[in-house]
Amino acid sequence: MLKNNFEKSKNYFKEKYGLGLDNPIVIIFIGYFLIFFLAIPYFGEFGVNSLLKMILVVFGNLVIFSIPFFINFEKKMKLDKLNLKMFSGILLGISMFFGVFTLSGSLLSAVLFSGLVFLILHIFIKNYYSEKISKIMFLIGVVSFLAMVLNYGTIPITNYTVRMAISDDPLRLISSGALTFASLFNFGYFLVSFAILAVTGYKANVLVLIVAFLLYNYKNNKISAKKIFLIGIFTVLFLGIMAKAILSSSGQSWSLNFLEILSYRAYFDLMTLEKIILYSTALYGKIAFTPGGESLIGEIIHGYRHNITSTLFGPIYLDLGYYSLIFSLIFGIISKLIYKKSDTKIYSIYGAVLLSMCEIGINYGFLVTMLMFLYVSENLHKKPIINKKIF
Repeated sequence: MLKNNFEKSKNYFKEKYGLGLDNPIVIIFIGYFLIFFLAIPYFGEFGVNSLLKMILVVFGNLVIFSIPFFINFEKKMKLDKLNLKMFSGILLGISMFFGVFTLSGSLLSAVLFSGLVFLILHIFIKNYYSEKISKIMFLIGVVSFLAMVLNYGTIPITNYTVRMAISDDPLRLISSGALTFASLFNFGYFLVSFAILAVTGYKANVLVLIVAFLLYNYKNNKISAKKIFLIGIFTVLFLGIMAKAILSSSGQSWSLNFLEILSYRAYFDLMTLEKIILYSTALYGKIAFTPGGESLIGEIIHGYRHNITSTLFGPIYLDLGYYSLIFSLIFGIISKLIYKKSDTKIYSIYGAVLLSMCEIGINYGFLVTMLMFLYVSENLHKKPIINKKIF
């Protein structure tokens, strides 16, 4: 009875409103639900008023984010007449140029890097439907990982200093991205990639890999919602074990078990969000719209400079206050475009990244990544999907 009611409810919302498990609205809702659920043991630390304020900020931004999914905004805003290929390319180019120039101070580096990224994207788009693309991406991912290990002389998850050092290492970013893409349609690649990303020591990369794989197969009708739920439980537990292993290598003494660590991390995320809401001054782009700005959250909110996770809408609220609702509307428009126009593989990765950002919080790197997904979506033509059960 309960199972049948769940299936009827799931199908009703999917058919009437398009709210399947793959919808960005549902993904963000699930992400926040997990954070609040895991933090339940610490709810007493907040008080009713603080909890209501956090729920109001999250729910308000999510509602505004959702608006474009329920109206035909393309025609209302005449986006169908706008050359989105060119527009997304211009936005992506400006964002990359500004990011590199801000970090390096070199005009030449900014131009060369932006040009190189566009070249790589066009090579990727041109060969996207090649039968060899998954093998090539898998090889790139494995070689990048091995090169990183040889460079640092150790497996990152066993050495906290090395793990922190590779946070912005291009080899790690290339490896995680390439392995995630290659693993979508090859279970053998998925298992190898899972092992590699686990020992790399970044929980977000493992989460993106698993969720992208699940979304891809869900959108292709190869896996049921029930199996996704069961694998989701395993994923949460595994991420807790990873968190415990990472802390063990850091030299810090924690008496919490892996489940308690997950609960505490969720509480810390919400505590940071609470402090952001109570912070009296908007920072007008210093956090989410500035390269490396996320490190300021720790300094401003907790008194020490560190990359602090503050949930998806936290950084935007710290930057813009109530005006974050305007950003959420634009965020929703872009996410709908990616959701509707992307090839299944591309969107599956975007959806997985979106879920991971529910804890991390929007930052400049994510904004560039989102524009990159939009640019690829606008320049890539869909290919018919062949359904085949994998489970």
